[in-house]
Amino acid sequence: MKKAVLIFTISLLIILPLKSGHALKTPFITVLDSETGEPISYATITYYHLKTHTTSVDFTSDNGIAKNKADGPSKISISYLGYKTIEDTLSGSFVSKTYYMKPDAFLMDQVVVTATRSKKMLKDTPVLTQVISSDQIQAFASNTVSDALETEIPGIEFQRHGTSNDINIQGLEGRNVLVLIDGEKMAGETRGNVDYWRLNTNDVERVEIVKGASSALYGSQAMGAVINVIPKKHKTRFFSEASITYKGRTQVNSADVKKNDIFYYSKKNLDKPNLNLNAIIGFNFEKLSAKTSVVYKSMDAYNLISTGVIKKDYINIDTVVFETVDYETGIEGQEDYTLSQTLTYRLSPFLKIKANGQFYARNKYDFNVDNKHEYFEDLTLGAKVIYEPHFNQSIILSLHTDSYSKFNYYEKRDSLEKNYRHRIIHPKLLFNTIVAGNHVLTAGVEYLNESHSNKQYNLEEQWDEKTFNSIVIFLQDDVLLSKTINAVAGIRGQNHDKFGSMITPKISLMGKWQPFTLRFNYANGYREPSLKELYMNWNHFDMFTIIGNENLKPETNTYFSASLEFTNSFLNTSITSFYNAFKNKISGYWAENQSIYRYLNLENSRLFGIDLFLQLSLWNRLRLKTGYSYVNENIEDETVQLSSTSPHTANLKLAYHLFKGRYDAWLNFSGKYIGEKNFNVSEVIEYRGEEIEAYYTVRYDGYALWKLSYSQTFFNGLHVIMGIDNLFDYTAEQVTFNTSITPGRSYYTMIRLDLDNLYRTFSQ
Repeated sequence: MKKAVLIFTISLLIILPLKSGHALKTPFITVLDSETGEPISYATITYYHLKTHTTSVDFTSDNGIAKNKADGPSKISISYLGYKTIEDTLSGSFVSKTYYMKPDAFLMDQVVVTATRSKKMLKDTPVLTQVISSDQIQAFASNTVSDALETEIPGIEFQRHGTSNDINIQGLEGRNVLVLIDGEKMAGETRGNVDYWRLNTNDVERVEIVKGASSALYGSQAMGAVINVIPKKHKTRFFSEASITYKGRTQVNSADVKKNDIFYYSKKNLDKPNLNLNAIIGFNFEKLSAKTSVVYKSMDAYNLISTGVIKKDYINIDTVVFETVDYETGIEGQEDYTLSQTLTYRLSPFLKIKANGQFYARNKYDFNVDNKHEYFEDLTLGAKVIYEPHFNQSIILSLHTDSYSKFNYYEKRDSLEKNYRHRIIHPKLLFNTIVAGNHVLTAGVEYLNESHSNKQYNLEEQWDEKTFNSIVIFLQDDVLLSKTINAVAGIRGQNHDKFGSMITPKISLMGKWQPFTLRFNYANGYREPSLKELYMNWNHFDMFTIIGNENLKPETNTYFSASLEFTNSFLNTSITSFYNAFKNKISGYWAENQSIYRYLNLENSRLFGIDLFLQLSLWNRLRLKTGYSYVNENIEDETVQLSSTSPHTANLKLAYHLFKGRYDAWLNFSGKYIGEKNFNVSEVIEYRGEEIEAYYTVRYDGYALWKLSYSQTFFNGLHVIMGIDNLFDYTAEQVTFNTSITPGRSYYTMIRLDLDNLYRTFSQ
């Protein structure tokens, strides 16, 4: 009898919970926004299983819910872009828990990869890294990444030079700045600058900026900074986005042009709409993922009028000349198309194969009435095999190719004439692993083939091709010396078929004593002369000649920086000082009355400066972001003109978040300041009966450009942005390579649809 009662009692204990549903209830992890209480879809949940010492990854659903997959006692990490990472320990898979994620206004918990070529949170990078998120880019509906860089980061300036844009970071030009797309090099360059129109903003998750020498990790050109544009990684089963941005036309140039006009083909494209159209569509199945992106951009051409008087007070002779200025500067219209495709196939949870391709075409419409214009074309292909069993443990074998060509397009006969082609072939093997619990070792082997074909290597304009080849090995140890001190040491060895061997070291130290972080950085950088700098011999319609120098040596630099950062729940601020010493710096100069442009190595030059940065978040509604950059350049060579870098630049951004219930809007106000600049210009004049080279100082006043935008989100998937560029209608009195080329105030509207978010909202 006692036995029967015992069995009956045990049965009741089992059956009653089953009837109430408690025993059958699946343990879930729920992730919500701490401010709104709304679910956070597709947050990443990383499990570290303490018994098996293995790692697994899962994602929350549309409703912010995921099944608890802890295999016994496990540490979990919950992350999502724009929110602070949550870390916790679960006793097992039978536990249900709700987590509230707080917005990360400063993106300090954002995982970045550029500074060390391994995964680290922004707050843990030994080299100070700045990040621009997709939300910050979309706040002002930026059409290109270059627009976003100037808006968000002090010390970055884009100048008009000839018919292209030149970047300047901490006093260094594009030839010393390496621009990457998802860690891969870009082909095509003009004075060291890539085609910045290729950097579309529609498919960008974030942009990582690392200032200073990074050649130990990235090789030639990474002497001054590395800019890495990271594409979006969608996690939903199906996803689709589309947007349209329209800005008012700047100038009407040929509205009434007729087909019988002899120059009809030159004129008809000058009034393109200021338009940006893009669409993304894709899917994530169990093994196969795909993403397709299509972009169309266009911009109208416009003329800027320069007037006034220039005073030429020559330095080396006793002469003053006043010259009246009255001329037009034509800013070309643009039109480009981009088609991108990415495919990923997962062989296992840890092993995947990824392939990508992109076709890009751009037309540049000038004011020359000759029925022809410049046309650019690029084809990028790549493949990767990625084995990633744990966080910061990976083997990546990749092949990247990029071929960029420039043509003359003859509009009347619809034909192309190729001017040049720049191609890179870049296979590499990258290895990351954790050793002894506190070392992250990064090693790599790379081969780089670079070829340049054009008609500019000889005055006979015969087609010619020049090539470079180099083999690289690099090694880096990222070690946690204690709970508060992190050190990174790396070295790169390269063998170049023309310039021989090069060894490049780097050392970084970081100490964290909350709320302070102290960083020191020492690095060497280098850059081989480009094929153009070595071999070009090109006459531009008898206006000027560019002559290369086959005796150029690689330029090298030694970079030091120190920074102090303070971070708490509402404030992030830092001060960075840097010193950059160059040996054999490659520079160009005008000779013979600015009719010949030559290249030479400077014996010594140095840069030093200070960057100040501050972010403030109040009441999770008001955000302030501001920065200031000072740079001083000293060139120890009297044969070359002084730098045209502005010593002072600054940025300011105010953002106010208005939300209540389903009402979600941002009001953004932003400005950038480019300080005054002074530099010497040379020209040949007649003085006392003979022609001599004389120098006079040019001074450009500082100026500020301001933006205002209002953005509102409807149904979690319809985003409307309205804004004003150049709010106070600034224009330069005299337009040159060193002034703003803004045509004045303009208005724009952007409508962006996250179709999958709209579907989820209405289906719920």
